[in-house]
Amino acid sequence: MTTSRITRVALVLSVILFAASLTQDAFCVSGICSDWPGWSILLFGALSGQASWFANPLLLAAWIAAFFARRMPALILSGAALALGASFMFETTVITNEAGMSNPVTGLRAGYALWLASMAIATVAAFFARSKPAKL
Repeated sequence: MTTSRITRVALVLSVILFAASLTQDAFCVSGICSDWPGWSILLFGALSGQASWFANPLLLAAWIAAFFARRMPALILSGAALALGASFMFETTVITNEAGMSNPVTGLRAGYALWLASMAIATVAAFFARSKPAKL
C-alpha cells in the first residue's frame, strides 16, 4: 500500500468529522431543530427521497479508494459526494415522517456542516493519494 501520510491523516480527520456529524442536529424543519440528529438521517434518510443522502455511500467508496491509493476514482467519488451533499443547501422541503408529508427546511445545523467538511477533507485526501505505478 502506498498511501501517503497526508492522505492517511486526511482520511482519519474525514472519518472523525463524519462520526461527529452523526451526533449533531443536521437541519431544522418548521422551526424545530432537535428532531433530526445525523445518525437518524444516516439510517432513514434514503427513505426521504433526498438525492443528497446518496453522498454517504459515495463518501465511503471515496475513503476506500483513497486508502488504497486510487487517486482518480477517489477524486471523482469524493467530488461527487461533496456536490451531492452540498445540493441539500438548495432544498426547500424535506420528508420527515412516515406519511411522506414534506415540511419546509428552515435552517441548517452543525451536523450538516460537519458532514460537508468530512467530504471536503476526503477530497483533500484523494488529491494527495499516490497513484500506484502501472505494472509492466
